[in-house]
Amino acid sequence: MRFDITAIIASLALTTAADRMEVFTECGGGTCDSRQGVLYTDFGSYKVNANKGCRKTSVPGMTEFCVDWDKRRAHFKFSHQATKRCLTQDSESAYGCQSSCWKTTWREIACNWLVAPPGEEEEGELATVSETAAVPAASADADAVDN
Repeated sequence: MRFDITAIIASLALTTAADRMEVFTECGGGTCDSRQGVLYTDFGSYKVNANKGCRKTSVPGMTEFCVDWDKRRAHFKFSHQATKRCLTQDSESAYGCQSSCWKTTWREIACNWLVAPPGEEEEGELATVSETAAVPAASADADAVDN
């Protein structure tokens, strides 16, 4: 059996390990601090602020990074990629500290959630900069019936 070496090299170049994240959260006084996160990629590990919401990171080439703790999901996008990539919380375990502390692990999954209509981001849906949000037709019809 004979293989085309060019095809083998090309397929290996396209095959990458899924990215993952670990977050160390400390809770106390009614708030939680998740700034101590580490994102692991094929190119290294990077400290990230994993508090709820969207923010810039020090990860080279990353243009979006958003965490939705209410729904235990996150997404990120690199400048050379056409679509965002998503993470979901995989595990949670307590660890010792002066208050209530948790280590969570996040694994990469296929993105399967919709973008929120403008103004609804605080309800847990995280709209991205790269996508436009659309109001579902059923929602618009329901508003018309109520008026």
